[in-house]
Amino acid sequence: MCNVEMILNDNYICLTNDQSKKNQFHGVYATDLLSSAIKHVKHQEALITLIASQTTISLAMMLDIHVIVIVDDQEVDQKLIDRADKEEIALIKTKLLTHEVIIDFYQRGII
Repeated sequence: MCNVEMILNDNYICLTNDQSKKNQFHGVYATDLLSSAIKHVKHQEALITLIASQTTISLAMMLDIHVIVIVDDQEVDQKLIDRADKEEIALIKTKLLTHEVIIDFYQRGII
């Protein structure tokens, strides 16, 4: 089991409150098709996606996801951050692309 604090460095910024840095995950699922996440994400996995929308937060709530990594330096508006805070979901932003995040997590022993 990993927590958000373990992934944070110069490439990853936590956009949500400090409490969310304690959110835990075990494994990751990467997709830009939220319908695919509905079918395949497992309990307590982190979601890696470039979709920074309210729908992503709704999906996370439905699937009990506590960590979302937004890739490719996508813009994340304050309303999204506020909702993630309210729902106790950690939002992490990175300039890295999806495959780069997966490689980085693997090399660092996170997954």
